[in-house]
Amino acid sequence: MHLNDAKLRALVSSTRRAYDENAAVYVRATGTLDLFPGLDHELDRFFDALPGSSVLDLGCGAGRDAEYLIGRGAAVVAADLSAELLRHTRSRCAVDGAVLCDLLALPLAAGVFDGVWACASLVHLPSGAHPRVFSEIHRVLAPGGVTAISLKEGNGEGWARSARMPSPRWFSLRRPEAVVDELAAAGFVSARVLPSGRGSWFVVEARKGLPAEPFVGVGPR
Repeated sequence: MHLNDAKLRALVSSTRRAYDENAAVYVRATGTLDLFPGLDHELDRFFDALPGSSVLDLGCGAGRDAEYLIGRGAAVVAADLSAELLRHTRSRCAVDGAVLCDLLALPLAAGVFDGVWACASLVHLPSGAHPRVFSEIHRVLAPGGVTAISLKEGNGEGWARSARMPSPRWFSLRRPEAVVDELAAAGFVSARVLPSGRGSWFVVEARKGLPAEPFVGVGPR
């Protein structure tokens, strides 16, 4: 779905307010890896693919994944829409930096990260805005850098409540093949779709190429 800029800004503001007002509830509901079967393996796979150690946790939430990656040896910059969730992440683990921002325009220099981890963050933006986020992820990655983006498979999008938060949030369901096409259009040279251990969620892993490196397609799911 495509929204004009004013409606998109209003959606982002509503999402920020939902997380700020319900941060404590959200941290309790999502703060440990045991609540998400298979997520530790996804984090390990992402870490093992990194060409270096610098990682942007894009939509860091409760700081769960940042803490794990730091434990593996990554230098993590945490970024989130919610000031309350960033405060929790800073108190939880030794991040290299904390950036308050939305996904659409990252206040970060180009080419500075070896990896961008985006776990269940793009799901709260309209699908029409996802290519813009993919371009931002590509911009902040160093050549050869990798990203892992988790999304929920299906069709349709809109406001909905979930068991993890009383306030409604926007949820966008995506077809994996469309995500791969959009990543290619954003400049990534490879992408593969992998299942997760969490129902209809899937992970797309993609890499920013070296100069003049062509796109090589999608691996098996």
